[in-house]
Amino acid sequence: MRLKMNKKERLFPKILAAILLVLFSSMHTKAQGEHSAWKFKINAGYNLGGTSPVFFPVEIRKIEKFSPSWIAPHFALEATRWLNEKWGIATQFALDHKGFTVRDQVKNLHTEIEMKDNTFSGNFTGKNTTEIRNVYLSLPVLLACRISAKWTAQSGIYIAYLYNPHFTGHVSDGYIRRGSPIGEKTLVDHASFDFSKEQNRFDYGILLAGERVLYSHFALRGQLSWGLNSLFPSDFTGVTFKMYNIYGSIGLSYRLGHY
Repeated sequence: MRLKMNKKERLFPKILAAILLVLFSSMHTKAQGEHSAWKFKINAGYNLGGTSPVFFPVEIRKIEKFSPSWIAPHFALEATRWLNEKWGIATQFALDHKGFTVRDQVKNLHTEIEMKDNTFSGNFTGKNTTEIRNVYLSLPVLLACRISAKWTAQSGIYIAYLYNPHFTGHVSDGYIRRGSPIGEKTLVDHASFDFSKEQNRFDYGILLAGERVLYSHFALRGQLSWGLNSLFPSDFTGVTFKMYNIYGSIGLSYRLGHY
């Protein structure tokens, strides 16, 4: 398991903390005037989606159950620098809980499992249950557009750091063939896996968002983030197909000061 972080991974949380400090400092120095070009707001919502391949591999034969995390919050402090009445540049410091539980039937799925204090690597056929509960710190950079007095749209990119990884599960009612689909067959009543620390520490992708002012300082906000970096490194053999974070969120935005 990759338990140690490299220098870039250790540095990233410090960079995010510094950016957050700059945002708060900007809020204090730039947003004092009623008509300041810098505008700030707090976003809060619920994440709904999944971490999955874009196209399902043939090894996954049937999805029996999919349930999103009950606790999957999205929180963000957002700063927008309006260039004119219509266009602006926005950035955020965001915390996202992204996760779900899925149960499926698989055939010849290459994986690594722990059973009776032994590790088995090979092709598994049977039932699989996976639970993902990942917490990310992210920094989007967005182009903002005032469509009307009520509507605002945003689009851009984000980079995220996996602060708290959780990717676990178990397999049952099947068998695993070591090494290859025709390798030695071992029956599996129940076995577990934990790939939490094997995940890539960084994610990046595109983000689209829209807001509609409801009243006063409150707005209804929805956004979609689509990861472009696979959840696991290409050399990891526990999961051999690429998985991406594809999540939407719905919630409220509270505007600080005059907007």
